[in-house]
Amino acid sequence: MFRIAFFVTQLLVLILIISHIFSNPFVVSFDIENLKYTFSSNFFIGLIILFIFLIIFVFYIFFRSRISFSKFLLKNKYKKIEKGYNYFVDGMIALANKDNKTAITAHRKMNNFLKDDPSLSLLLQSEVYKIEKKYSELKNIYERMLKSKKTETLGYRGLMEQNLNNQDYHHAFIYGEKLFYLNPKIEKIYETLVYIVAKTRNWNQLISITDKAYTYNLITKDKSNENKSIALFEIAKVKLNSDLKETIKIITKALDLNKNFPPFIKLQLEAISKTKNISNLKKLIKNYWYKNPNSLLRYVLLDIIIENNLDNLDFIKQLVKNNFNDEESKKLFIFFAIRNKEWKLARDNIIGIVGSNPSKEICNFMAEIELGEKGDKQKSDAWILRSQNASVENLWVCKITNHSQLDWDSVSISGHFNSLVWTKPKMLNLLDN
Repeated sequence: MFRIAFFVTQLLVLILIISHIFSNPFVVSFDIENLKYTFSSNFFIGLIILFIFLIIFVFYIFFRSRISFSKFLLKNKYKKIEKGYNYFVDGMIALANKDNKTAITAHRKMNNFLKDDPSLSLLLQSEVYKIEKKYSELKNIYERMLKSKKTETLGYRGLMEQNLNNQDYHHAFIYGEKLFYLNPKIEKIYETLVYIVAKTRNWNQLISITDKAYTYNLITKDKSNENKSIALFEIAKVKLNSDLKETIKIITKALDLNKNFPPFIKLQLEAISKTKNISNLKKLIKNYWYKNPNSLLRYVLLDIIIENNLDNLDFIKQLVKNNFNDEESKKLFIFFAIRNKEWKLARDNIIGIVGSNPSKEICNFMAEIELGEKGDKQKSDAWILRSQNASVENLWVCKITNHSQLDWDSVSISGHFNSLVWTKPKMLNLLDN
């Protein structure tokens, strides 16, 4: 409002000045050589005003023409870009239809209209080379993509995939890691890097990218802890024969992230047994069994107990006293009762868990008891025969391929990272190692 009032005021003042000048004319005269020119001040001022208006008109015509010309050039430019995009679309459609000839033609025509933006040209050309299987030329295209911010992501992804196909996991990880830090939101980039790490078994890299993935909210806290604990387990396993103190420290950290996971417990107990600290070993065995008696932990503890000569029944009774009514505790006790040839104890404790449809393990227990206590080979053989048709025990089964294996590993024998689950295998694929 103030600006309008100020402008109106200026305009009124200007009009008053001009009116005053025209109302009070005076004579203007000047000499040029011998000639004297005389005219009214009104004429002189009128010429000045006319000149000003003429300049304004010329500038108006000039700028209008310039704007019109710029619009013409811009419109022509957009038409060329539109044609270029149309040829790009034609090329991509041709590629989808595996019409390489049309794709190449479209690519050449597209370049005539999109000279200032090579990104689409590189993209279309890379797709052509993929179909034509010209891998060396394709690699060159990907490397050219790295030179531009617009196509940098495509370049790293292409080089990563190309090296993966060639099973060059080292270079695949280099390009994949750069891609991950450049754009961590790319679909399945974290999972791809985990797959590559599993192939190269570079577990420190797994910890690093997992921390980043959690920071970027790509994975949950539980998944982060699980993957990092596996990496720590593998690192501890490597150090088992060289640095027991460091092994125990690392595997304990892994157990903090993935509590009571039996394969981790097994490595921890193996490391402690190598230190000959039997009292600490016994304490940990009892502690783990008190917390969570289960079939998997039982299989782990059987080997540790036997290898460290802790298989006397006094220790086993102490081990199971807090949860003796649990079926897994009974099986643990029965196993060592049989091992110590305490046949009556074994029979007394197995009666309650035989049932009408005993498992393979129970059948084998009964076969040993019948043969050991009474020497009855006929009954023992009958139990062995029955075990062949009994339900199988849990094994480690790859959830991707359904292949089974006896021992847990971070990478299954099928080559998949963290794919093993403790469950009953399919009968047609009982064991693969």
